Amino acid sequence: MTPTAARTHDDVVQEIRDWSARPPGAGTGAALAFLLSDRAQTALHALRTLGDERFDAVAAHHREAVDAHLGPVLLRIAEGRPAGEEAFRALAAATRDDPLQAVFAPARNPVPPEAVALERMRLLRRLWEPFAAWWNGYFTDAEPPVADLWRLYLPFARWIVREKRVRRPGELFVVGFNGSPGAGKTVLTNALAVVLDHLLDRESEGRAVARSGDDWYLGRAAREPLRRLGYDPGVPGVPNRSLPGTHDLGRLLADLRAMERSTEHGTLRLGGFDKRTDDRSTDPERCLEVRGRVGVFLFDLWFAGAETDVDPAALPDGLPRRVAEHLRGWRPVFDRMDALWAFDWPSFEQMVREREAQERLAERRHGGRGMDGEQIRAFMRYMTERSWDRRTTSPVPPDAAITFRAWRDTRHRVIAVRRGGRA
Repeated sequence: MTPTAARTHDDVVQEIRDWSARPPGAGTGAALAFLLSDRAQTALHALRTLGDERFDAVAAHHREAVDAHLGPVLLRIAEGRPAGEEAFRALAAATRDDPLQAVFAPARNPVPPEAVALERMRLLRRLWEPFAAWWNGYFTDAEPPVADLWRLYLPFARWIVREKRVRRPGELFVVGFNGSPGAGKTVLTNALAVVLDHLLDRESEGRAVARSGDDWYLGRAAREPLRRLGYDPGVPGVPNRSLPGTHDLGRLLADLRAMERSTEHGTLRLGGFDKRTDDRSTDPERCLEVRGRVGVFLFDLWFAGAETDVDPAALPDGLPRRVAEHLRGWRPVFDRMDALWAFDWPSFEQMVREREAQERLAERRHGGRGMDGEQIRAFMRYMTERSWDRRTTSPVPPDAAITFRAWRDTRHRVIAVRRGGRA
């Protein structure tokens, strides 16, 4: 970063801190105009990508300021009350100026910001109650993020609906989600599904289904023989799932075809996997019963879109070669994806912390004890360090495969989204 750029970012950092300290109400329009501006987002993104030690604190201040100044305005709208002229002008301008929202705008025939804001206000009034109910059922200790609903979930869902209607009218539209374990893929896909189910025409377009690649793991007995081939984290109590080669690809492809053939009056049953027993679930409540046509499939898999055009024979014998061999089998799934969202991958230590947080959340939601710290670290090394020949294969997809690339803070809030090479 040049000295001039550093001074520019220092000014932005200070202004973010100032707005986080001011009470909401006075100067709402000015607060939103700055906090949702390209200038603020660019500074946050720069601090994140350059590894600036101030990033966590500044991102927290920005998150608090956005929630404090934008949240009350949006809640008034959700309750059917007027936003106020100043706030409306700021909301409308932000649909154009806030990079997090603008990245999802149509490339051709742009819509006036005022019209975008009015439409989104109508959607917010219709969506807030069911969205908040879903969020409160998923989390027990976090308020529903109305700002994220406005800035991310709604515009991204509108993009999906537009693309489906242009590229796959009457057909299944598939969006893949790549990101390290604990990145927030499953929360994002499930939140989008709630929104999409209120945007899609159920009869003509179908409904949205969000599922994780975890639901197609092979059972424990089927994975045991893989240990002698290297599929073994080497620590007692640590499962050997997660890598290419530990999923039932035939079943996944069959379920994809079933979703493609689904009808308004049909019913599908998609199986589930129970991580507590490390086995396929036989509990009907853990299986997803899908009634009616499936119009959008949101599929999160930590190595979604990974490069499959690799000759495994060029690699020495060992686990990375086995992973490369099985990765090629995923090509029909990856080729079927109409779009791919990719989270920026953090450091190994950050991945370990996020996986630990994921384990604790699962414990609170489902009961039972997950992996401890040592087991999590062994599992993450097995997943990310021991299993990929980084010269030829990586769980991170190439830019040419990515539609949207996202950066987030350490509290899982998305701070920036950029178009990828596939956009």
